[in-house]
Amino acid sequence: MVKMKSIVFLYAGFCTKSAFDKIFDSQSAFDRCIEWAGAVEFCSRIVVFASAVTKDSVEKAVAGKPDIQVEVQDEWNVAKVIEKMSALTQENECDFAVYSFADRPFLDNALTSEIISTHLKYIAEYTTADGYPSGFAPEVIDAGALKIMASFAAGVKKEEAEGFVLPGSLFEIMKGDINSFDIEAVIAPKDWRLLRFEFSVSQKIKREACVALYNAAKSENISFKAEDLSMLAERTESVHKTVPAFYNIQIARNCAVIDDFTPYAYQFKKKYGALPLKYGKGHGQRDMSLEDFTKIVSQIAEFSETAVVSLSGWGEPLTVDNIADYVSAVLSYTGLSVLIETDGVLLTPQIAESIANIAHIVPVREDKGPPVSWIVRLDAATEEKYAKMHINTSDFDEEGKSAFSKAKDAVAVLNSLFPGDVYPQFIRVNENEDELEQFYRYWHEKKSPSSGNLIIQKYDYFCGKQPDRKPADLSPLHRIPCWHLKRDMTILADGNVPLCREYVLESHVGNVLEEGLEAVWKKFNDRLSGHMKCQYEDKCELCDEYYTFNF
Repeated sequence: MVKMKSIVFLYAGFCTKSAFDKIFDSQSAFDRCIEWAGAVEFCSRIVVFASAVTKDSVEKAVAGKPDIQVEVQDEWNVAKVIEKMSALTQENECDFAVYSFADRPFLDNALTSEIISTHLKYIAEYTTADGYPSGFAPEVIDAGALKIMASFAAGVKKEEAEGFVLPGSLFEIMKGDINSFDIEAVIAPKDWRLLRFEFSVSQKIKREACVALYNAAKSENISFKAEDLSMLAERTESVHKTVPAFYNIQIARNCAVIDDFTPYAYQFKKKYGALPLKYGKGHGQRDMSLEDFTKIVSQIAEFSETAVVSLSGWGEPLTVDNIADYVSAVLSYTGLSVLIETDGVLLTPQIAESIANIAHIVPVREDKGPPVSWIVRLDAATEEKYAKMHINTSDFDEEGKSAFSKAKDAVAVLNSLFPGDVYPQFIRVNENEDELEQFYRYWHEKKSPSSGNLIIQKYDYFCGKQPDRKPADLSPLHRIPCWHLKRDMTILADGNVPLCREYVLESHVGNVLEEGLEAVWKKFNDRLSGHMKCQYEDKCELCDEYYTFNF
């Protein structure tokens, strides 16, 4: 029998040191990764990729372990990782590489052995596990495949390979010619992917879930095998809900173009006596002040540490004259990024440039994502359909330029300044279903104004507030606890927080300006506890948004 030989590669090129915090009794996530790596079958050596930020922490953690090699770069990218893996695998005459991020405390040796066994049995070039929550399994890559991937990284996938190293980055490079690789997977006994767990310690939201799962496993005397931990995580509320990842903040009361498939404008009129129109002053309600917004953002940065902050809770954010100042307030924290959802008709090159000037000079975000992303609501492929689906487009028509043309032009203007981070959106309803394919084909083209980016959004009937106009039911066969209760917080212009966006302007659970963000977040717990027991009260019983997600 031929003796196989491999190298275990651990990526620790992070911009933070959270992987080295000893939060699992006397161990850190990195310590647990090293322990896992040492028990991997056929492992001839362990190689750790460290950054300038993590170098000292890595070297301290592996001191006195001669079989562990530390490779340091000030900053890694995907190409550098693949090139180094390929070179070391060939230099040491290894058959395959085993690769994982070094911030994953629950890598399972039994599952790893099964992956390696499958890899060897089927003479695969790439093998991992599928169906388990992220963070339990490594990737196993054939030495020859790594050599091919290195050539892709220097050629057809060069642009992607020069980007940040993220989970899944190596597989993305394989997509340069994915049909030429033999790929295998170990399939989990149950598909847990819909729960969207990611067991790493890279962000507070994930780190607290890891600690909760670790403590629950110890308390219930559960093994640290992937299947047992997956079942435990599924039933443990403190693993599901830690801190919010997405804050949907209403900085503007007024709208520009009003669509006819969300209830905000009419709820607003019912409550305040006038439609929230940009050119109307009849309702007397103020926008969220920059001072209040800055206070809230400060709380977000302290509580969640990393999060996406949307400026589009309700209303049109571009009606706020100093919107660039709101963007700047968010981006002053490296853990936070901005999402702006707009109908685009009020966008000017000056507004776009004022925001781009801020986004282009801020430090890299901790999650390596874009500082600012945009969604432009179109919901139609033609001017005629657009006019039918909005009640006041004529208010924004000018000689030679319709509201629809302005919205399309907004995509082009934004994508020139925020390339790759602009998404035209189509909310799918019965009335525009006949234009879905036309919309997709136009915007999906790389030559389109969005460079191929687009979003097809499910219609939300707001638990019966709106007519049921969805052309297809995409709901899962089995209901799961609501993603939005676990991850999202909607904050209205006065600081009030509804239980979720489905309540629009009703049923506030608290006010973050008066009570503090963390105190209000705890008020979501009782409703989530009901969901964990399959008990759905009030609007939750009618809701079909529970499985949709933002970030």
